[in-house]
Amino acid sequence: MVFSISNRVAPVLCGALILAAAACGDSDDGGTTDPGTRGDFAVVTVTSGVEFDADRYEIRVDDIFASLIGINDSVIFTNRAADTYAVELAEVASNCVVSGDNPRPVEVIENTQTATTFEVTCFATAGVLQVVTATSGENPDEGYTLAVDGLDAGVIGANDTARTADLETGEHTVRLGDIALNCRLIGDPERNLLVPSEDMVETKYEVVCTDQVGNLRLETSTTGLFPDADGYEIVIGTADPITMRHTEVKTVGSVAAGVTQVRLIESSVADNCTLQGESSRVLDVPAGGLIEERFEVTCVVP
Repeated sequence: MVFSISNRVAPVLCGALILAAAACGDSDDGGTTDPGTRGDFAVVTVTSGVEFDADRYEIRVDDIFASLIGINDSVIFTNRAADTYAVELAEVASNCVVSGDNPRPVEVIENTQTATTFEVTCFATAGVLQVVTATSGENPDEGYTLAVDGLDAGVIGANDTARTADLETGEHTVRLGDIALNCRLIGDPERNLLVPSEDMVETKYEVVCTDQVGNLRLETSTTGLFPDADGYEIVIGTADPITMRHTEVKTVGSVAAGVTQVRLIESSVADNCTLQGESSRVLDVPAGGLIEERFEVTCVVP
């Protein structure tokens, strides 16, 4: 039999723990050792699926360590005493399953190479992300949008629970969006969460809404050459960004009264342009009134 995956050979060494005794026995003829009937056997691994075992497997023969072997590999044990051995594929990751018996009997036949193949299937180590919303106050929002790792994950009600299942183990980003301007989110809309393997992690978004609202007049003013053709993005509180042209005035109504943060997203400003002053400003929106904020940008020849 020919093994194309690998041609690694594990020979018998006198004094080795594994299968060596028959090859290194005493002699009756002044030093010449009779090896007896000998043969070879091979161990082959074929691994499929996802999230393969990061480390190599171990081959154990008669419950003794014999060799390391890769996930798609073969190891040939040469010059072994003809006998039946218990061969085991060990150190297999918990998300991987070995098909068939493990350990299994392998018979070594005189002047023959026998083989056993361990087929291994690996599965994704999935977890669950649970998002809970709790909305209170006057004129509450009807619901919000969810995004996981920047991808649309659907909608969630104002007081609701949503689960995103089958996420790979590791860090994921969840974002709550489409929050009404008369509502304030406690905490950040975007959060990094560590999803455990075969378990669940939860994050809770608390939103407080009010019927005490005011108006916010935003102005962008751009001077210089080659102004930003795409305009800018401005965020009020934790709401979704508002797009404004490089020179524009826009009045936004129904903004929750009280202290509100207004931020021009710096990444939306072209490289040849510079924002004057801080990108993030704190405003006190008057109930039933109007407050103005101006963002000035200067551009130069790129």
